[in-house]
Amino acid sequence: MISFIVLTPPGGPDRDHASTRFLADRFAWLGFVFPGLWLLFHRCWLMGLAALAAQLGAVWLGDQPGFFWAGTFSELALGLLIGLEGRQIVVRNLMAKGWAMADVVAAPDLSTAEMIYFSNLPAETPKPAVPVTDWKNLSPPAQTASRHGPALGLFDIGGGR
Repeated sequence: MISFIVLTPPGGPDRDHASTRFLADRFAWLGFVFPGLWLLFHRCWLMGLAALAAQLGAVWLGDQPGFFWAGTFSELALGLLIGLEGRQIVVRNLMAKGWAMADVVAAPDLSTAEMIYFSNLPAETPKPAVPVTDWKNLSPPAQTASRHGPALGLFDIGGGR
């Protein structure tokens, strides 16, 4: 099962939830292979530039005599860090921009996660086009003077007989 983090845009979701985002909380293979570029692609500018600078530093360190393994392991560590925690960085970046975490859904795939999330939303009660009369709270009609005469049928509904 994959955990999907559901984020709603600033100002709340729109009527049909078209802008609601589902982010899978799992290992990012492209974030592992290309850490800085992956973060820049997901618009995490500051973290992406820092990761690119760390990558360049690791490459420079690997080129120094006697420090090949130090540069290789630091590049591997940076890739592992972004691969494991990159999606959380994206979620934190969106939350800093005003997005709100609505829910966390565990599902095998994205379509199932969407189905689970949208089935748990409260349904809107449709408002009738014609006003509905509240029959329990009607007041009795006012008695007029002509109602005190004889009834036309066998029983007088108004109580005249």
